[in-house]
Amino acid sequence: MRLATSSDVEFIVAAYASAFAFSRARTTEYIQNTGISNFHIVEHAGSPAAVLALIETGHWFAGKVVPACNIAHVAISPQYRGIGIAGTILDFAAAEAVKRGAMVASLFASTRPLYRKSGFELAGSEIIYEADTSELYKIKQQLQCRRVETPQARTAIEPIYAEHCQTQAGVLDRSNAHWHVLLQASGDELSTYVFEDGGRDAGYIVLDTGNPEGLVLRDWVALSGATARQILKFLGTFSTVYPRVRWHGAPEDALTFEMPDKGWRLMHQEEFLMHILSPKLALSTRGYECASGRLRIDVVGPSQKHSLLLSVENGIGACEEDVSGPADITIGLAQFATLYSGFRSARFLARAGWIVGETTAIKHCDSIFSGPSPWVGEHF
Repeated sequence: MRLATSSDVEFIVAAYASAFAFSRARTTEYIQNTGISNFHIVEHAGSPAAVLALIETGHWFAGKVVPACNIAHVAISPQYRGIGIAGTILDFAAAEAVKRGAMVASLFASTRPLYRKSGFELAGSEIIYEADTSELYKIKQQLQCRRVETPQARTAIEPIYAEHCQTQAGVLDRSNAHWHVLLQASGDELSTYVFEDGGRDAGYIVLDTGNPEGLVLRDWVALSGATARQILKFLGTFSTVYPRVRWHGAPEDALTFEMPDKGWRLMHQEEFLMHILSPKLALSTRGYECASGRLRIDVVGPSQKHSLLLSVENGIGACEEDVSGPADITIGLAQFATLYSGFRSARFLARAGWIVGETTAIKHCDSIFSGPSPWVGEHF
């Protein structure tokens, strides 16, 4: 396993064509925007056999960032599939993520059983909504927005995104690679608009007009209901040319909530998976919605049991390891990601047989890990 260099581009192009049906142009653009230094090559018997991207990032939980690495676009050449390389890749990626200071690793899985075998489990949603632009003209809202030229787009919208993240769960603390992919464009089809509410910047959209069949919001934030209505009203002005608009949104989506009538639908839903690399550090680093509480957790891995005491006060957690005494709850290391992220409640997981504990402990666990449903606004 080694870092990729510019001489590996042809191999990556071929691997992504075989694995994802990516065109040469799409792959080279992705490499350029992500950065070749974020790619790793797996060699077998001296020849390149697989490629993956490992992107440093973080996931937001209750106002705090948990350092993470995204494992993205794993592709194995056809002649090397089925010989166990995939497991080796994931083991390497997890070890490399730890070296980079990550406490969790996350990915989208093409084959869930494989990734679950390596310790990954469901941790949040990617959701794509669609609305008919003809429905949006009905919205009664005054527009206060301005266009931002592409070179200044990130500077203008990144502070708005950061404020948005404070109230979300799961969303990414974006790296340069994430921002480059979101804001890149080959022509004039991409434009950024910032919306104001009460005299301050309260939202934005990154609008892709490259497909006449429908608008695409590459990215967007609305910090208030009035801002969400402004965005919808603005999109409605395109109704004579673009019949639809699509966007990534949360399970509790601000745009669908402000829709005046029917005319929106859920077009795609997929879950991302997470692996907790260090239960103690991950518990200490994330934020918590609850005011205070203590919970003894046994997290049981394939070769090690983590006996943890989590103490939360004023939304800040501290965790001790190798604590003696009976656990309030016991959960497997892989399954712990689903509880940790808040993707499923402790009560749900107890019914599924993933958590063992008394009823009062399960309820207390729910209180500690309460919060908004975790999601991400991009596919990595």
